[in-house]
Amino acid sequence: MRILAINGSPRKDGNTAKLLKEITKDHVDVDLDYFDLNDLKVKDCQACYFCKKNDACAIKDDMQLLYKKLREADALVLGAPVFFGVETANTRAFIDRLYALLAFGDGPGKYVPRLKGGKLAISFVSCRNGKGKEVYANIKDRQFAMWSNLGFKNVHTYVIAGATPQGNILELVDAQDMVNQCQKLLEG
Repeated sequence: MRILAINGSPRKDGNTAKLLKEITKDHVDVDLDYFDLNDLKVKDCQACYFCKKNDACAIKDDMQLLYKKLREADALVLGAPVFFGVETANTRAFIDRLYALLAFGDGPGKYVPRLKGGKLAISFVSCRNGKGKEVYANIKDRQFAMWSNLGFKNVHTYVIAGATPQGNILELVDAQDMVNQCQKLLEG
């Protein structure tokens, strides 16, 4: 299995990174690619529609590498903290650029995914807010719809609430449950 893990946090050793590393550790026969978005140059989508005619994005930046890795991967694991009510800006830029993986379908608002089917998508956001599951349910629902529209067949999205800047995430029961669920999903 090939796994693409993407850390959308600016903190390389923060809560998001800890969860990503815990989810993806100790898997037998796994080819893991791990990226910190903060280390990459990913520009914002320019809405030029080049991708709709060419099955590629016109912007030549580090997203080209992520497209390649995503096409090769059997599973994607994306994590990000919530900053000011949404995923981090670099995570939003990454997500917006996934638009290049959709072709126009027959009719307004209709798209056809360009990724091969059967991929697994796991995404999560973490937040300090103790009521984050309710407050940020919209992020979870939006990400679920996004992965499904991109052609992922097995989609799992999570909100982990109560994370502190001191890095307590692995102590949270919801995070432990999510890690266990995700590890089983990645084992196939």
